[in-house]
Amino acid sequence: KEYAMKNLKTLMAAIAVLLTSLPVFAQDLVKIGTFVPEKSVGVAHVIKPWMEAVNTQTDSVQMKGFWGGTLGKSPFKQFELVQNGVMDVSWVLPAYTAGQFPEMGVFELPFLFRTAEEASVVGWKLHEQGLLTGFDGVHVIGFFAAEPNALFMKTKAKDLSALKNMKIRAVGGIHASWLESLGAASETLSSAEMNEALNRGTLDGAVQGWTGMRTFKSLALVDQAHAVPAGAIPFLLLMNQSKWDSLSSDAQGKIMEHGGLSMAKMGGGAYTAVGEKIRASVIDEGRIEMVEYSDEQINQWGEAAKSVHQAWISATPNGQVVYDAAVAALTEMRK
Repeated sequence: KEYAMKNLKTLMAAIAVLLTSLPVFAQDLVKIGTFVPEKSVGVAHVIKPWMEAVNTQTDSVQMKGFWGGTLGKSPFKQFELVQNGVMDVSWVLPAYTAGQFPEMGVFELPFLFRTAEEASVVGWKLHEQGLLTGFDGVHVIGFFAAEPNALFMKTKAKDLSALKNMKIRAVGGIHASWLESLGAASETLSSAEMNEALNRGTLDGAVQGWTGMRTFKSLALVDQAHAVPAGAIPFLLLMNQSKWDSLSSDAQGKIMEHGGLSMAKMGGGAYTAVGEKIRASVIDEGRIEMVEYSDEQINQWGEAAKSVHQAWISATPNGQVVYDAAVAALTEMRK
């Protein structure tokens, strides 16, 4: 009996040594938060596919989504929340973080970008060139943009020259400057405020994207759409810098393999596809009048908007360098 007990102890000790020598595959949880719901275009078509690709290809991290404001509801606080580590990764709209990303205004300039792909890819290239600032405490995983805004009207207008004295909703200061250059009275309103004003009849129209018009249920409130590229809305996918530094090189590699330029192309393509689908359904329905512009007309109105471009360049530190780099990247893409 004593001999058996001695052998059992020896066996247990050997097993303990063996277990301690085996590698431990502990997954690092990465919490991804957005203030928008899971079915939104950016989450469903960009962020979730990126997460799933990373989860499939590396065992060292587990990406987990917290949608619809679970980790923070305010769209204006998303950068602060990821910077402070409340969430590991967040979808940030630069326009909601005034002054943090001064060069991002280049994407909102009217008639510069014609597609979501152009804005998305050029955005990533500008970041790679170190021309975009404001990323203190975070790591940039990806950059993508929505399809360029159009002009949606409650009060019909034959073309942009007929906007004089009309009240038009602007997304921010750049759109406001453009509308004012056309003689319109701009009003900077949230999407909810825009809907309320359109419904009351105190607003004649609004600058907004097709996906945004569907998301915020605004299409029923307008009777006309002008197909002009009135600036794009850029998006950032950011990770807390300390969290990024704590990850293995394998995890970092997979995160950026599916982020970066890949995410820019995927995001731009997704917003273009969804925007075109929404627009096609509106045309099929036939209620909203579509005002189309020829390439020649687009170029003419684009030239007229150059004063807005120049004003942004003059007001932005390093604005000319950023603008020139964006135009150069655009020219290369359009070849």
